[in-house]
Amino acid sequence: MAASLFEEFQPHSKEVWKNQAIKDLKGKDFEQTLVWQAEGDLRIEPYYSHEDLSSLPLDLVQGAQKNHATATWQNREKIIFSSEKTTNQLILEAIEWGANSIIIDFEEKDITTIDFKKLLHQIKLSEIPVFFKVQNQSVQLLEILSSLIPYQMKGGVQDDYLANWMSTGSLSNDSTSLLVQSIRKVQNHPQFKTIHIAGEVFHNAGANSVQEIAFTLANALEYVDQLTLAGLSLDEILNKIEFSIAIGTDYFTEIAKIRALRYLWQKVLSEGYKFEKAAEIPVTISAQTSTYFDAALTPNTNMLRATTEAMSAIIGGADFLVLHAYNATFEEDETFGKRIARNVSAILREESYLDKVNDPSAGSYYIEHLTFELATKALTLLQEVDSLGGSIMAFEKGFIQNTIAQTHNSRQEAITSGKRIMIGVNKFRFDEKPFVYEAKEAQSSTIPLLRAQRLSEVVEAQ
Repeated sequence: MAASLFEEFQPHSKEVWKNQAIKDLKGKDFEQTLVWQAEGDLRIEPYYSHEDLSSLPLDLVQGAQKNHATATWQNREKIIFSSEKTTNQLILEAIEWGANSIIIDFEEKDITTIDFKKLLHQIKLSEIPVFFKVQNQSVQLLEILSSLIPYQMKGGVQDDYLANWMSTGSLSNDSTSLLVQSIRKVQNHPQFKTIHIAGEVFHNAGANSVQEIAFTLANALEYVDQLTLAGLSLDEILNKIEFSIAIGTDYFTEIAKIRALRYLWQKVLSEGYKFEKAAEIPVTISAQTSTYFDAALTPNTNMLRATTEAMSAIIGGADFLVLHAYNATFEEDETFGKRIARNVSAILREESYLDKVNDPSAGSYYIEHLTFELATKALTLLQEVDSLGGSIMAFEKGFIQNTIAQTHNSRQEAITSGKRIMIGVNKFRFDEKPFVYEAKEAQSSTIPLLRAQRLSEVVEAQ
């Protein structure tokens, strides 16, 4: 039936379609009218066909994606540590109401003063992946955990000293040696990660998708180089890496961003490092909804942005999904916001069935083309960082900060001029009670740092 139905339609090439479009434009320029120049110097055509995939390394792009039967993801909730009893209660409640992975953020607290028996009461790390976000305390943390837990743990330590340095200006001379110790302490825990690559530090400072991919991978390569020089093998290093990125509101680009990151990481390892087993080591990616696009004006719209961001993360193939509460940037009481955030993930799984298909965007002419173009542009930028001596030297020279600042400033101009629409901020604004936002004091440093920003601040300040 389907075959005979399609036989009634004569196939046409893309060139035939384009010629007809030019005819219908009646003298208007095709490129200026229908071709979209997107952020990151991406050229988005109005129409894609199977012809556009013929020149792409499609097998490599699709082969780099998750090799699971379904697009399963874990709903990960972030909880700020307050006290052992209170934090333990919040963790248990989060698990009961839909979270199946946890981040405990200790901020700047001294973890040696914390009673981990009370904190982890009724929480078994072999069943629930728990990630511990600390600053320069990974070794102490693992020593405490190893004295308490006799079984293999799931989860990891989030202690990205490069991202922390880029945002605070603080970098310890023994950071690499401490990371080596951390990796060696958990070699017998295959599902416990110790190398956290926090790409969201670039996104939340204003980076576009190309820049976030490139600078995140630049930091990852910096870690690989430092750790191999310290005596670790690529196998030991790669199995302990987890990438963390933020997901913005550009729906299709964010889908392609995750896919491009997987493909480009595998390409760099196989071609740059001649690592023959690059395709065998899965890339673990945690995606979190963006704080950069949170708004204090018409604040309930933050829930809608988080929903499209979550869909992009899932369709793109994220392993973990972190939805922050719509009011997390502005208010201490996040109870209602966290419940809504958990339910967004639950609805996308239980009622939208997005977990039923692996790599659901595979084969889409547009997304496949966008994935490869993102990877190509990001590789060019990554090579530019490498030519400057790697991410540390590029940051010390101000290249990374200046590149991101140009994007952020361009977006601000577009918001204030109305060229870019942000619902509830510069259009369709509703007179709800706005959130009160207190910006943190900028850290002092001899070089410019990456400050977490929000795009809507330029309008809110007016």
